[in-house]
Amino acid sequence: MKTATSRVVTTLDVSVVVSACICGVFCGIYGLPFVRELNQRLNEADDMLSIYVAAGKQDRGKPRKGLAMLTLVGFFITGALALDIWVWYRIAHKMKKESQDSEANVLGYCPFYALYYILMMFHVLFAQSALGISNRFRRLNVALYHVFPEFNKTPIIEITSVSSTNNVSEKLDNAVEKIRGITTVSHVVHPQPLLTPDRVIEDLAYIHASLSTGVILVSNTFGVALLAVLGSCLLHLVATSYFLMVELVGDKDAVFSWIQALWLFIHIFRFLLTVEPCHITNVESRRTMAIVCNLMRTCQESSAKERLESFWRQLVGNNSAFTACGLCSIDRHIITSYCGAIATYLVILIQFKEADDKPLSKTGRRGFIKYFNETIYNNT
Repeated sequence: MKTATSRVVTTLDVSVVVSACICGVFCGIYGLPFVRELNQRLNEADDMLSIYVAAGKQDRGKPRKGLAMLTLVGFFITGALALDIWVWYRIAHKMKKESQDSEANVLGYCPFYALYYILMMFHVLFAQSALGISNRFRRLNVALYHVFPEFNKTPIIEITSVSSTNNVSEKLDNAVEKIRGITTVSHVVHPQPLLTPDRVIEDLAYIHASLSTGVILVSNTFGVALLAVLGSCLLHLVATSYFLMVELVGDKDAVFSWIQALWLFIHIFRFLLTVEPCHITNVESRRTMAIVCNLMRTCQESSAKERLESFWRQLVGNNSAFTACGLCSIDRHIITSYCGAIATYLVILIQFKEADDKPLSKTGRRGFIKYFNETIYNNT
């Protein structure tokens, strides 16, 4: 931090991490009733959807995937922090001649590094909440295709083992089938509940409305924390890119450059861990409208078609989306906005750095002050 620009950027870098962690903790504490309501809605959706479509292997493995995501993120951030501390100890050892407290200053950043665990746990919590809603939307879309017979031509079949102690009649039947050239296996077709399409569409419309309310609950519960996290991602991407460019142009320390590149990758990963689950959920929610339109075009029953039209009007009026305090929608469109903002702020920081590297001389400062005073006098 040799220049004023570097000191300002570092101060902002630390401040946004602290503010994001504080907002995340307070949102988690005060938003606990809303989180419980969200879990109730998800459990209710699971109970209703299990009537129409069975949970696949991907759905049954969700808890393990969530635990694996948490473990990998924790392991990755631990390795990155360990490397960063080692790099700063390396730099402090080189500066030991100038300052005896350089290594002690590195230890002072350990509480700041611990905040990264809180920050990353919030990222994982939000991603799991968004992906949980997305999973229910996906199962709802699958159930919609099984409402009418023309979309449910393939029965659900389970392959079971055949007992070796079959009676004589079963052996004769199998022999006759083999003579006819028919190869069969023992299978069990799951009995489908005898529900009318009207009832199924009504239930699925209720589930979709409940999940859309869940999206609003997540946005309201974590809105302030999401705003702080998105701001921290923006400032971290700007600051890390700035320090990486300064190092590549200036001292050219290869180790420090690599650690800055690693942190740049981590901040990009943090940003995508927030944006991508929201985008997946929005895509699955909008896909329901396309499915309902296809069903309306092919449906022949008048009562079911009326239910589909009512469901379609509900989808048209649905404007639920993940937002950060209502200021911006969180989806892939925000990525282009971030790219433009990062490029703009990088240009500004580089110009400030050039001004710090080439300060005005005394003669230049006097000439500038004289010109400034003359300009003000002429204008007045």
